[in-house]
Amino acid sequence: MQRSDAELVAAACQGDLASFGQLYERHYRMAVGIARSRLSDGHLSEDAAQEAFAVACRTLSALQDGDSFPQWLGTICRRTASRLAKGQPMHEPLSEDREPASDFALAMLRQQVHEALGQLDETSREIVLLHYFSGLSYEDIAKVVDLSTPAIHGRLQRARHKLAEILDPTGAKG
Repeated sequence: MQRSDAELVAAACQGDLASFGQLYERHYRMAVGIARSRLSDGHLSEDAAQEAFAVACRTLSALQDGDSFPQWLGTICRRTASRLAKGQPMHEPLSEDREPASDFALAMLRQQVHEALGQLDETSREIVLLHYFSGLSYEDIAKVVDLSTPAIHGRLQRARHKLAEILDPTGAKG
């Protein structure tokens, strides 16, 4: 039987590093997704997630409700990513090894999607990235952003619609 977040937090507070490791494995993808919603660099997003876990490890005893670990970690991760974003350029620097010339169309599409995501409100962008890039379920996202599962569903539908409008303003299919 899988231990709850509260049980893992309690054990980790007692010095059980394996329990904190389980929290890390369980919530790492979520943390990267949250960071990615604020940062344009995948590696920097991973750095932000790892830094957020380091902060969480140092301050875990301050967490009152172990079941709220995902929300708490999400808040730490948002703050960490926002802090890192302040020192980051507005656009990812282009390097010669970034995309081969034969993948120019794919690189352009990635840039368009990145710019379209930037036009979503912060919460919607975070939800889209958590669902599509981190693979979290509606239920898991609902816990992280403190919304109901139906609200997550609605936000994703509206975000998909807005992204479709941004990426194809003429509404042409195919």
